[in-house]
Parts: sequence; structure tokens; C-alpha cells
Amino acid sequence: MLNRYSLENYDFDLPKELIRQTPPIAREDARLMKVEGEEIAHMRIPDIIHFLEKDDVIVLNRTVVRKALLLGKKSTGGLARITLLRKNGEGFDCFIKGSVKDGDVLLIGDRKAIAGTSEDGKRKLVCDFGWDYVEKVGHLPLPPYIKKQQDFQYYQNEIGNSLGSIAAPTASLHFGNEMLRKINEKGVKVSFSLLSVGYGTFKGIKDVDIRKHVVDEEEIEVDSSLVATIENSRGKVVGVGTTVVRALETASFPGPLRPYSGSTGIFIYPGFKFNSGLTHLLTNFHIPRSSLLSLIYAFGGEERMKNAYKIAIEKKYYFYSLGDAVLMDRSA
Repeated sequence: MLNRYSLENYDFDLPKELIRQTPPIAREDARLMKVEGEEIAHMRIPDIIHFLEKDDVIVLNRTVVRKALLLGKKSTGGLARITLLRKNGEGFDCFIKGSVKDGDVLLIGDRKAIAGTSEDGKRKLVCDFGWDYVEKVGHLPLPPYIKKQQDFQYYQNEIGNSLGSIAAPTASLHFGNEMLRKINEKGVKVSFSLLSVGYGTFKGIKDVDIRKHVVDEEEIEVDSSLVATIENSRGKVVGVGTTVVRALETASFPGPLRPYSGSTGIFIYPGFKFNSGLTHLLTNFHIPRSSLLSLIYAFGGEERMKNAYKIAIEKKYYFYSLGDAVLMDRSA
């Protein structure tokens, strides 16, 4: 049996055809695996409405994705793909895809920027514009494993209202405003936390001992209204997405849950003590060797979730951002 902290323990073979390249026609079209106790059931996303009952609570991430992907025209006429990570004093920290050297001038829209590298080795873009201009000329930054890079309106969080992420909270993509209306009509309390998704969410684990992994900090907010809703809950408390778990567990460390606004670099792996009051988690099927997978093992139980992932591959569930989802209760 593999060491629970060994990186190898978080690896598995995923057929390439299970990485969906185009979004479903409608947000509710995805499949949903329910893992509760020792039972596994195969459902569709709209079935979450029947799973939820009066006085349950469902918590979603209200973040909205920035148009953080820029196309920079090089002096040679070629294009560089620039994914902005965060604003800094002289421009942005970023990823740059393409043959771009330090000092190269890039034309972005009708403005010029200079490529560079920070002292810590991260690429940077030196420029005189900010996020407002980026929002005018940029594109939604799709994950790199989606080969045909184009704008999908599906990739924007329809139920969100807080601009600030460079990647979508993918579990929330399954929920549109109409579905939330139906859930609310059942007497379920629909609530929101905030985690502005940055590089920390999807940064892969490289360390052989996963406990050495460092998650880059991201901004979160858990307000007093959400805390009161969870504290007064008389039913299930369902978190939609690993970002919701990370926000709530940060706000409840070391316990109890309390309002919090600030940054988090929380890394959840097996052995973690959950304090937030979440009873269930709905999330997409995640990447091998990722901190998201370690969170799933911690929340849903390592062996149980390994088995669920094995079945998901056998039954050809889709993985990653445009994929299907799994609903699990918290392991004892």
C-alpha cells in the first residue's frame, strides 16, 4: 500500500478522451456521480434539486473570471499568449507562451508592453495599463489542456458577481440562475462564499512528499451572513467546489467558523480536521497529482474516492474543467 503522503499515491492513468474539449450545450447537461456511504449512484446535474431538502444549505463561489488572457503581437508579427496572474507595481506577473525574451516589446490592443522576468523567476509584463484595460481587450483564459483555445461563455460563472479570478470555479459552472431559483423554491438556503481563483488552485504538486507542497495565496471572503446560515442549519450543508471548502476551512481554523476576509494558502490533504460544518461536497473530477485531488481524498475518504474515480473512468465520466461532477458526503 502506498504512503498516503507519497505523490505517487495521487497519480492515476486518465484516458485523453475523457478530457472534454468543448462545453456541454447547457450547463445542466453534465453527469453527476453520487457517493454516499458505501453506495454509488449515477445521476444528472439537475438531480441535485431532488437531493436537496427544505432547510438544507448550498454554498457556491460567487467569483467571476477576469479576461486575463492577452494576445501580444511580437515585432516579427507572431503572437504570444499571456496569462496574467496578479497586478504588481510595474505591471503584472504572468505566464507567457511563445518565444518571448526579456526586453521584447509586445503590442497588446493599441498599447505596448515589455516582457521580463522577476527575481523569483516568474515572467512579468511591464506596462502602463491595469485590469480595466485588460477587461476590454482580453479573453477568458481556458485551461491549457483544452486544445482549441477560444472563448466559451460557458466558462464564465453565471451565478457569480465578484470579478477577480483567472480561472473558473468549475463546479459552479454547472449551476445557472434558473437552477438556483428552483433550489431556492424548495426552501433550500442558497449562500455564497468567495475565493478569487489564482495559480494556487491549479498549481500541480511536484514534491515527492506532498506535505512539502506550497499553495500560492488567494483572496477569500466568508461573511457573517454565511456563518450564521451554516451555524443555524438544520439540514445538510453542501459546498459546491473545492474553492468553497478551502474558503470555509480557512475561516474555521482552528475552529469555530467565523467571518474572515483576507488571503489563504491552505493545503488540505488526508488527515486534515474539517471544522466548517460542511456535510457534502459537489465538485468536478480532478487532475492527478494535484492539491484538489488530495482535498477530495481528505474529505471523501481516500480508498472510497479512489474507487469512485476508478468507476468514473470505467463509465467514461468526463474530467477537468468542462467535465462531469461527483457529489460526496464527508467521510467520518
